Amino acid sequence: METKSKGTRTGVPGRGALRLIDTPVAQQWSSRQLRSRRAVLLAMICIALVGGMQGVDPALQAVAMPAVAKTMHLSTSATGFLKSLGTIVLAASLLGAGIIGDRHGRKRLLVLGIFLMAVAALMSALATNPIIFGCGRVLMGAGTAMTFSMCLAITPTLYEKSKLPKAFGLFFGVGAALIVATTAVSGSVQGHFGWRATYMITAGLCVLLCFAAALVLPENRSATVRKFDAFGVLLAGAGLVSLVYSIGQAAVRGWGDPVVLGGMVLAAVVLAAFVRWERHCSDPGFPVQLFKIPAFTAACLAGVLFNWADASMLGQYPAMALPAGVPASVVSVIVALMYVGMVCGAALVGVAQIRLRLSNRCMFVSGLLLCSAGLVTQLFLRDAHDIMLPAAGLFVIGFAVMWMQNPETAVIMGSAPGGNYGAVGAVKPAVGQLGFGLGFALAAPISSIFTGGGPLTPQAYGQGLGVQALFFVAAAIAIAAMLKSRRTV
Repeated sequence: METKSKGTRTGVPGRGALRLIDTPVAQQWSSRQLRSRRAVLLAMICIALVGGMQGVDPALQAVAMPAVAKTMHLSTSATGFLKSLGTIVLAASLLGAGIIGDRHGRKRLLVLGIFLMAVAALMSALATNPIIFGCGRVLMGAGTAMTFSMCLAITPTLYEKSKLPKAFGLFFGVGAALIVATTAVSGSVQGHFGWRATYMITAGLCVLLCFAAALVLPENRSATVRKFDAFGVLLAGAGLVSLVYSIGQAAVRGWGDPVVLGGMVLAAVVLAAFVRWERHCSDPGFPVQLFKIPAFTAACLAGVLFNWADASMLGQYPAMALPAGVPASVVSVIVALMYVGMVCGAALVGVAQIRLRLSNRCMFVSGLLLCSAGLVTQLFLRDAHDIMLPAAGLFVIGFAVMWMQNPETAVIMGSAPGGNYGAVGAVKPAVGQLGFGLGFALAAPISSIFTGGGPLTPQAYGQGLGVQALFFVAAAIAIAAMLKSRRTV
């Protein structure tokens, strides 16, 4: 177990008294940090900015990748592989990174992770061939796994469980604002200086955040040194890689392809073996018994679903609008409205949970219904050049994502045993990657039912998303029933 820190009041001659900093878990604050009146708030803002880089990198990667493929003469399959390489490494690294942070220091691993992200972005920016570029994406995946899992792990050590909704509201709001800001300038930067400058934006931000994290974050780790569960980490990594890769290939090959089916079967077998191993291991890396708690399971399911809705709209709207002649600049502005919705959702969700005392059940159910509403509005689109309905749908889904993401994260991290913050924090990005992959892999096949073998028309686009909207209504009903149980975190 990790112990509560009350701090001490001490003095340094000529430099004033050191402050008392009260946190749920013992922290190692520097004397400079102890003199700050807002040490915890500064640490949380830094964590939020670092966590936001998980979204900044793929957003800027999406802007730069077409130009990268053209410069390096990449085939379609090679481009797809390089785009997904970071995600695959991220999935493989999550649990291992979480356990290492718990054992050896969460701040230490976060700083190392953001440094690796800076090196990775610089490597991609300077790459002269696909191999060097791919190595950069591998490092980016590993660095992202370290930073994001540690951001989630450090937050509940700074705030009491009752204040986690407000803390994660700040975390996701600042992160979404960072994504909006960087996405807004990346197009102009790339237009003037080329795609390499886009990756330099990521590198520069990571360098600044590396120094900021080293200065303002306290160090903490699990008070109980646990054995490193190497076999469990290997099983979890192999299972998640197989799952993420198979779902990604389903978007290209189709769900009936032998590679996809074989990968899904392999993922199911390996992840089942992981659960069995963790249940019988004397010192498991991940407490799988958490899935017996309805609130924890509902939070994970909600995480899969809102990422699914996010990916469906992000994938389908450009696929419909760009071939119809809608300018890319207009499409990028409309897509950016999803992130504006996220900022608005993050700003209001803490108020909803703390002041209005809305339950997690209410947040998840209403969020899924908002996702359904955002999708179903697209049924009324008749002209690809009509931007109002897509703009409204993207904004509503962005709002719903943050409306659910905040309680989802608070439930997941609030349920973590003290010594397992890093390991349990790995669940959040894992379910996110699963949902995002499902959204991209399922949206196109569903819409193709209505195209008759032709291009994606506004009508087929709307009908495909409308079918998915029905699923989100059913999921809302299922989660409402699941959370009738009194056993919550």
